[in-house]
Amino acid sequence: MRATVKFQLRQFYVSKDGKQSLALRYLVNRKSTYIGLGISIYPKHWDKNALMVRKGNPLSYQFNKIIREVHQRATSLIMDNYNNPLPIPKFRELLFEKTENHTDFYDFITQELEFLKTDRREGTIKNYKKLINTMKVWKPTLSFSEITLDFIQAFHRHEVESGNMLSTVYKKHANFKFLIGVAIDKELISKNPYDKFEIKKKIKAKNNDVLTEEEIEKLYKVYESNTYTKGKQTVLRNFLFACYTGLSYAEYNVVTYADIKRYTIDKHECFLLCNERYKNNMPYQIPIVSDKVKALLGSGKNFQKIFSMLSNQPTNRYLKKIMQEQGINKHMTFHRARHSFKTITAQRGILEKFAERMMGHTEGNDIKDIYTHLQDEDLIREILTKWIA
Repeated sequence: MRATVKFQLRQFYVSKDGKQSLALRYLVNRKSTYIGLGISIYPKHWDKNALMVRKGNPLSYQFNKIIREVHQRATSLIMDNYNNPLPIPKFRELLFEKTENHTDFYDFITQELEFLKTDRREGTIKNYKKLINTMKVWKPTLSFSEITLDFIQAFHRHEVESGNMLSTVYKKHANFKFLIGVAIDKELISKNPYDKFEIKKKIKAKNNDVLTEEEIEKLYKVYESNTYTKGKQTVLRNFLFACYTGLSYAEYNVVTYADIKRYTIDKHECFLLCNERYKNNMPYQIPIVSDKVKALLGSGKNFQKIFSMLSNQPTNRYLKKIMQEQGINKHMTFHRARHSFKTITAQRGILEKFAERMMGHTEGNDIKDIYTHLQDEDLIREILTKWIA
């Protein structure tokens, strides 16, 4: 009997935000196995007839590339062994077998980092790993042959369009250049594409990177007046919430009303939004103490998502139009809301460790934070006394 393969969403592998795991089902001799692809999507984004992720998913291009490659590899294995179908263990082994031409750069560098621990600082190794994890979100697989000047330029555009400051982007370039150098030393890459790409050492800070409190207040009044409808109003609501709380773009599709704790501090009804950052799995705790921010939060049942989000490009497109229409002459992307939040907390004198914990940065989430309830109250009081916007 000829073996067959089929892509399926696994109904019993559902994340808390409703995403399902996509797997390849291999059937041979009346036995089957499911092979995960590391792809989780909402059912509405899966086109089972076309065997592809719909464009509504922001990573559809990258996911579909993986699906095509796996399907091509699986089909080839079936045809090469048409008369004697491969048993399940052998099929699994050959499906992901790596040759020199197919070795994934991420896998290679992850192994190399273990050796680099002996002569590199722990913080440096963490930065390398953080970079790789960030790149995987944008491009889940990366072969050596794909690391070209065009790829470097595409990575640069992606980082800038995501709202990262140029100084941050060039730091990532410097780290990536070093990692490529490791592959060159192993003769897995012949030329370093950074030979033709300038990594700028110093980037002058720009005032248009952040909003002032007065500008945020102006935008809030626009939101309250319902000047905008549908897409623009949704983007403005989400953006303002990020300005007041530092919530990252990636977290908006995850948080539900079940993630909110309620406290009464000094006769004030206060909320604390608690979850983990998608980017680094670090916990964050966001006090919500003012009526303005509570209004942006809204209300709903525990299982309901707090926010609805547009994909990154239309979000930033709407923000650009809103800024122009409101006479705010600043180049603003959604990520700049976090920059604005961090700047205002510093101006308000909010302790760095609390600001870091709110933003989900590693520095503000020391493992020594054992007494959670006490620290929750401390964090809420810090915002109550210094910034009840």
